[in-house]
Amino acid sequence: MRPWEPDLDQEQALASILRMKTYLRLLNIFYRNTLISEMEYRLNFWANIALSLFWLSWASLSVRVYFFQTDEIAGWNYMELLIVMGLFFAMNGYRQMILEPNLSRLSEYVRLGTLDYILTKPTNSLFLVSFRHIGVFNWIDPLLGLVLAGLALRNLGHIPTMGQLLLFVVLMIAGMVLMYSFNLALQTTTFWLVNIEQADTLVQGLLETGRFPVEFYRGWIRTMLTYFIPVAFMTTFPAQALLGRLSWSFGLVASGLALLALLAAISIWKFGLRFY
Repeated sequence: MRPWEPDLDQEQALASILRMKTYLRLLNIFYRNTLISEMEYRLNFWANIALSLFWLSWASLSVRVYFFQTDEIAGWNYMELLIVMGLFFAMNGYRQMILEPNLSRLSEYVRLGTLDYILTKPTNSLFLVSFRHIGVFNWIDPLLGLVLAGLALRNLGHIPTMGQLLLFVVLMIAGMVLMYSFNLALQTTTFWLVNIEQADTLVQGLLETGRFPVEFYRGWIRTMLTYFIPVAFMTTFPAQALLGRLSWSFGLVASGLALLALLAAISIWKFGLRFY
């Protein structure tokens, strides 16, 4: 290559960095504007935080009933179960904060024809459909869930190693990607069914099963929640990683599964656009 000829690899890397900066800048604009708008109703903001604290406390205390006559259920004691419940609360907060305010609008975009407006933007349409809005009142839920998991670990006297924490982070990200992919694929069917506004209710119902460890279920239900609708990857497996019950090979499997699910969901999205 001559000295004055551009390095194509460097140009592509620079273009990727610039695109990433653009997307991050857009997210900052989107969420800052939403926050400014919602904070006009500050009493509602604090009321939602108080409500989140109430439901988390209520859920934590209510499951204590299960352990009045026994110390363990399916190999999980009360404190270990609280870790799972905390991660469920965190994942449900992520769903309410990111997925529900965005993907649930896709049916409305298609029905009213406003998806045209999004498709004509110079930014990736899937990015706009997925991250344009944020549920400001639910931002505290993931934090509260993680705090509950941390307090349960403290009461157990277990301090996760750096490897266990890293595996936990990998599994949580994989769980978030799996939830996003499943939700996107489900919502994309609106190109054919037009009105599927209750799809988010279905996602919420499936996630509710992750409130308890997957070992609490039996037979085909446990198999479905582990392999077909991977709810276990969203709560149970990350909790097991914190407790030191999983190896890194499992993290690699979860990462690969999440990547395949994401690519499949994006392919379904692109295919669905042909019928719009």
